[in-house]
Amino acid sequence: MKNKLLKRIHSTKVILIFLFLLIVSCNSDDDITQDNIAPETESFKTAISTAPNLEFLFEGIIKDETGLKSVHIKYADWFIDKVIELDEHPKKFNLNYKFLVPKDAIAGSSHKVNINIKDLGDNIITKEVLVTLDLDITKPNLIFESPLVGSSHLTGDMLPIKINITDDFGIQTLHVKSDDLNIDETITIGNGEKNYTYNKEHLIPNGLDGSITIEVTAIDEQGNQSISEVDIIVGSNITYTNLYLVGGSAWYRWDPTKATKMWKDPNDDKWFICEFYYKTNDDIKFIGQLDWAPYNWGLDPNDKSKIINAQNSEAIGFTDGDGYYRVKFNPYSLEYTDEKITNNIAEEDDMFIMGKGFVGSNLDWNPTNAIPMVKDSSNPFVFSVEVEFSDSVDLKYIGQNDGWGPYDAGFVTGGQVQIPINYVKGAVGGGTADLKFTGQPGVYKITYDYFLLRTTIQPK
Repeated sequence: MKNKLLKRIHSTKVILIFLFLLIVSCNSDDDITQDNIAPETESFKTAISTAPNLEFLFEGIIKDETGLKSVHIKYADWFIDKVIELDEHPKKFNLNYKFLVPKDAIAGSSHKVNINIKDLGDNIITKEVLVTLDLDITKPNLIFESPLVGSSHLTGDMLPIKINITDDFGIQTLHVKSDDLNIDETITIGNGEKNYTYNKEHLIPNGLDGSITIEVTAIDEQGNQSISEVDIIVGSNITYTNLYLVGGSAWYRWDPTKATKMWKDPNDDKWFICEFYYKTNDDIKFIGQLDWAPYNWGLDPNDKSKIINAQNSEAIGFTDGDGYYRVKFNPYSLEYTDEKITNNIAEEDDMFIMGKGFVGSNLDWNPTNAIPMVKDSSNPFVFSVEVEFSDSVDLKYIGQNDGWGPYDAGFVTGGQVQIPINYVKGAVGGGTADLKFTGQPGVYKITYDYFLLRTTIQPK
């Protein structure tokens, strides 16, 4: 009897607890259903100043006594469609969403982005954020039209200085300075001017000799600053004696110590000439010494139509594709020309070293013992071989090893020469001179281009 009574009491408790929970739950649902108060915000940023290709934040504090359900940021023009689901339904949420403005957005334009905030009662508040792309974070753009980097100018002459300046919002000031040229000029522009050209001539004082610098500073209306400088060569008598071609199509590629020497145009000694075999994308540059400085001529990275003398100058390519080219370069005017050379000679299947004094060889001017060379895999007009010189060596070429003809080649100027040799000119025909090497034993690589009649000899 006692047990039955206890069971009844226990059952009654369970029922009461269930009824209590059900009532509380219903009341809670009623509270949500009856919630007609929209979420609130504070410290919510509704105006943002930014710029194309720059990140910014949608940020602010959101509150709701019942609980927050979601935040939806949407702007179709910028493909923004971000829904932040708040699964734990906080009563307070700190919005902090980063977004990158499209880089092609128009500077100065304005955009209205809507942010919809929903609570558990499905009440929605919409905050409109005005995003204006009026933040100037871009430096002014400076372009030197003249003088060109590394150009040469005589003292006593007038030097034209032309500089183009542009800015998205407005240029405030321009400062041109050169202690050597006695220039220290500040120009106030202002008034929202977005384009300005400085174009004046200045005297190069007598007595200057060597490299001088012209420095330009442009400041826009927001204080963004650009600085650019140009180094030029000045003197009373500027003369370039030696010029070289270096690069991907040179036999020793980008090794300036083995660059190919150019020769002066016999009709105009301000122009230098080189003939070489070009392979697409194996571009070249011009240097004034067997090193990268001080003369390093290539394309202007900012204007590929110009040649400049600078360490950051870019290599020069040719549009007519693979083949032999004749390139002329004028370091005084910074001009160059290129001409593809017509290939009008027959290909040789073989090429041999002729002469005497090669270690490990019985060659002594006997064609039968001529040393075979190896044809280049990419240019059939080039042969090379590694040989060891004794203390006394003579050198010529033949195109067969059963006699002196039909191909017999020597050099325009023979006799004693000193290794290394970057470029010595050959000649075809019986009776041509041979090169002689005395007291220069060692292992060398000999490369011969029978189209250009060029020989290069470098130590291994």
